[in-house]
Amino acid sequence: MNRFPHNTFALALTVAIIMMAARTASAQVTGEDPEAFDSTIVFESPRPLLDVDAKRKPATAAVGIDLLFSQSGWGLGGFFQTKLADNLSLFTHLGFSGARNTDELENAWYGPIPVVANKVNRLFIIPVTAGVQYRLFSESLQETFRPFVSAGISPTFILATPYLKDGLYYEFFSSFGHATSYARVGGVFGVGSFFGDPRKGSLIGVQLRYFTIPFGDRGLESMRGSPISNFGGVFLSLTVGHQY
Repeated sequence: MNRFPHNTFALALTVAIIMMAARTASAQVTGEDPEAFDSTIVFESPRPLLDVDAKRKPATAAVGIDLLFSQSGWGLGGFFQTKLADNLSLFTHLGFSGARNTDELENAWYGPIPVVANKVNRLFIIPVTAGVQYRLFSESLQETFRPFVSAGISPTFILATPYLKDGLYYEFFSSFGHATSYARVGGVFGVGSFFGDPRKGSLIGVQLRYFTIPFGDRGLESMRGSPISNFGGVFLSLTVGHQY
């Protein structure tokens, strides 16, 4: 009987057992468990998901509205400004306000309607200002208090609507259909401050402006016998806006 096949099988089995033992020994340290395979996938964005540094930078532009107060009453305005250099900004401003040079109280009657005696026109000014704004004491004051001075040129539209004319009374809105407009050039100087965080977000400020808007000629009447020769004056503005 030929025993060669049996010897071959035994030899092959022995070699297989030795190879398995060697493989196990190479993957395991004596007395320790085999190292577990970590299947967790870690994702890293190629750029930051939130630009923290950008949010910490001071704003370079702003837009907002103004509530205006003067001896003529109150008005509204809007502005835009952008940074030109450290402490220096360029701004544009559009305002709308009434104009008068005396107190105007309803002291007479036009039929059932109370009126202001001797008032001939309702007057309005629309100054369109372009100028520069310079921040003061930036090195010594906190960022939450930013005083500034400003100056600019103010081309101004002046609107006159009739009030009592030729014995007729003109209601407020209907009088605009009979309006007369004028254009004059003026200037403005201001001082004020912004408050709060200078970074991107809300903006709050206050400013005192002095406008000079000479009309020329003999002026323009709101009250009969008291023509206005200069439509400027002091305006207090309260600012609310957004800086970015």
